[in-house]
Amino acid sequence: MRALPSVRAFLAWAVMTAFVATFALVSAPQAEAATATTYTVTTTVNVRSAKSSKASIVGQIAAGKHVLASGKAKSGWLPIKFNSKTAYIATKYLKKDRKAASVVISGPAGKKTSTMKVPIRTKAKVSATALKVAPKGTVMLVTGETSGIYTKVTVAGVNGWASTRRLTAKTIVLPDVVANYTTTASLALRTSAAVSATNQVTIPTGATVGGSGKHSGSYSQVVYSGRVGWVITGYLKAVAGTDASLVLPMRATTVYAMFEVPILQSAAADASAVGKVAIGVALRGTGEVKDAYTAVIWNGTTAWVDSAKVTVSLGSVGLDKLESYGKAAVIEIRPLFPKITSIYGWRASSSYSSDHPNGRAVDFMIPDYKKNKALGDALAAYVIANGKRLHVTYLIWQQRSYTLTRGTWKAMDDRGGDTANHMDHVHVSFEPSSK
Repeated sequence: MRALPSVRAFLAWAVMTAFVATFALVSAPQAEAATATTYTVTTTVNVRSAKSSKASIVGQIAAGKHVLASGKAKSGWLPIKFNSKTAYIATKYLKKDRKAASVVISGPAGKKTSTMKVPIRTKAKVSATALKVAPKGTVMLVTGETSGIYTKVTVAGVNGWASTRRLTAKTIVLPDVVANYTTTASLALRTSAAVSATNQVTIPTGATVGGSGKHSGSYSQVVYSGRVGWVITGYLKAVAGTDASLVLPMRATTVYAMFEVPILQSAAADASAVGKVAIGVALRGTGEVKDAYTAVIWNGTTAWVDSAKVTVSLGSVGLDKLESYGKAAVIEIRPLFPKITSIYGWRASSSYSSDHPNGRAVDFMIPDYKKNKALGDALAAYVIANGKRLHVTYLIWQQRSYTLTRGTWKAMDDRGGDTANHMDHVHVSFEPSSK
């Protein structure tokens, strides 16, 4: 019996539809891979929330890793997907890959949780061997690396690949808290263990923070208000009942390095060095002195420095009352400009600003200033060149002001005499010092 024309047409349509659908399913991943554009990161780079070097940092990616573009680069910034949100990387730190990379960084290292049962496979493909099956609710470590629809994970010591769609979208980056502490001073929560690192938020005195048990030099890693960062160790008082091994030494004094200073494991000349600090760096001391050595807080415990290489006093009340940024600058600049022997800092009052009374300004007096302008010029140039590192806000010299944010000199009104017009000294003001 011959099929009716309408039946034959229907069958032909069904076969064609199935073929097209099958072709689409097979070819879709290939088409996606063909249009994927990846870049190699040429140096450790910040991932930012917006197309600006001033935008908040949402992560970092190490040199040699790859990222997947989520759109076209524009105005020097490439959009990517990072921790389930659109983020940006400066294109000057990227090199376009000739062939799309199979593994890219799409988020920070941290933790994800399985939202359903998920096999952990040896490779990032469905045909790969399943090393184990993680039940729903399993917390696993992730590196931030993904390949296609798979995420690189570690579960109970097993390394493999899990389907991204079976994991929580957001990566939790907060470390485990091993102990709680109360802050004994207002502390800057920095993005890394350095005084030059960005301050995410200022933690008030008396706040409770969680400690991760990690330390770096003078800093300890803490969790506060949903953020993770680094604070100076000597201002964290362990709450009652804390395990003795997690109780941190407390600051009793602050000393400043007069030279490059080795940090020693014990109070002895032949002790092993566990670190070193540059001239002008502030170290928090415990108040203990043993023989010719001073105890300082380092890597979450007590270490030692040669007492002759650090100082508490800078030689005058005015300099000793400076905040730490001013003190560090004085210690650094003194040996570089030995002809400058008169340096003034804090004073009770000032006609033009509160910087001197607040301990945030230093006056470097130029000897025989009418014949020594070149010395003042050299000092001003040094301060400007190192201004960001020294936390300088502005300078005044030769009746001109230089603001770090403006980046140029600007003439000032005549204030009267040579001292008022800063003809005989270079005035340097600093940011407020955050502990």
